[in-house]
Amino acid sequence: MRFKTTWLDSYFYNPSLFQKILSFLLLPLSFLYLCVALLNTFFIKKQNFKLPIISIGNLTVGGSGKTPTCKALASFLKKECGFKNVFIILRGYKRKSKGLLLVKIQNDIKCTVKESADEAMEYAFYDDINSVIVSEDRVKAILKAQNLGADCILLDDAFSKFYIKKFDILLENNIKPYFNFVLPSGAYRLPKAFRKRADFIAKENEDFIVYSYTKENRKAILITAIAKPFRLYEHFAKAKACYFFKDHYEFKKEELKNLLEKHKCDTLMLTVKDFVKVKDMGFKTQIIELNIELKDSFKQEIKRYLKDFDEACKN
Repeated sequence: MRFKTTWLDSYFYNPSLFQKILSFLLLPLSFLYLCVALLNTFFIKKQNFKLPIISIGNLTVGGSGKTPTCKALASFLKKECGFKNVFIILRGYKRKSKGLLLVKIQNDIKCTVKESADEAMEYAFYDDINSVIVSEDRVKAILKAQNLGADCILLDDAFSKFYIKKFDILLENNIKPYFNFVLPSGAYRLPKAFRKRADFIAKENEDFIVYSYTKENRKAILITAIAKPFRLYEHFAKAKACYFFKDHYEFKKEELKNLLEKHKCDTLMLTVKDFVKVKDMGFKTQIIELNIELKDSFKQEIKRYLKDFDEACKN
């Protein structure tokens, strides 16, 4: 088995001496980044769309489990809370399109993975999510969702959008950044003190449980282009070799073919987020199921928000 953590994962979570020194050298840039981030979060009037809007976010760079949490929350809203038309709205990072794009509307997928990017297409493949929209402008996307009949909206990675009236959930994983600095000296996109601005802080193993599954296959190589690939650590030994690519990497058929030939393997072991980018390349694949179980404490917070929302609408 062969694997190697990415440089950025090491830098943010388990830095070498050189990376620690580099982190301190970059502190002046972090201070400038912090000033800009703070200016963008204060003195903003919230826009009320009179629709239940729930944001799933985190304070650090990528890999906190927002996508599987949104999927689990969509199922909960649909099956236990009675919503019939749950929309997911996200930016569509690394997509080959611009502006507002309808990815999936009423269970009909409208575009390609290159147009939507991997995370949006992963949502589109999930049955309990009726519709998916990507847009850099979340307000435009929310208005579009309203026009299309949304009765509840989930915002993927929108904690910093303080101009939208919403219920803010922050995910906190067991794996913490080495330093509490903001970018580029540390992994935080906003100061850690911004935790206080969340409506609910969901803690791993207390409020939600992360689990994954796949079978051992010595004829497979594990490939992934997710943030924090070390989250798949328990599966590394199940494949003959492991290869990590940068987050949202666009796989090339020839390079994957060469990797399979190099290890005399016939199967790609990968997550759904990775699968949506290679599904039309003709490779034999094996999915690593990444799932989130919402604990009762998580569900009760959502129910409390929905109850308060309904009461506010009546008044």
